Amino acid sequence: PRGLDMLLSIVPDNVVAALRAIADSDGAAVVHCAAGKDRTGVVVALALSVAGVPRERIVADYVATAERMEPLLARLKASDTYREDLDSRPDDSHRPRPETMRLFLAHLDEQHGGPLGWLATAGFGPDEVARLRSRLVRSAVRVQD
Repeated sequence: PRGLDMLLSIVPDNVVAALRAIADSDGAAVVHCAAGKDRTGVVVALALSVAGVPRERIVADYVATAERMEPLLARLKASDTYREDLDSRPDDSHRPRPETMRLFLAHLDEQHGGPLGWLATAGFGPDEVARLRSRLVRSAVRVQD
């Protein structure tokens, strides 16, 4: 695996746990990681796929993280935890790119029959998919009203 799909093989339980937390929460759900890009992008892409959001909107959502990259990188570079890794590459290499998410979604299609196929393999069952979809779609309708 490479890119975002690597996360699915390294931390599948974390991805599933995040989706379960969204599906089972009563209030708003905030999904985040250090940069809000890769791990967050994977979880949100899967959630949006379950909700039936078109692929190009999922890609656009992932790329929107770039709007906050400069202050985010500055904050992370001030941290002993992330400084060395971030300083070892140009800032531009950390930007979310549309092709990264497109390749991730294509990998899900090719290797698992799509996001729902990966979720099933990872133990996120049909009842959980239905619960997550219901929660997200119901929430989206309320927001748009």
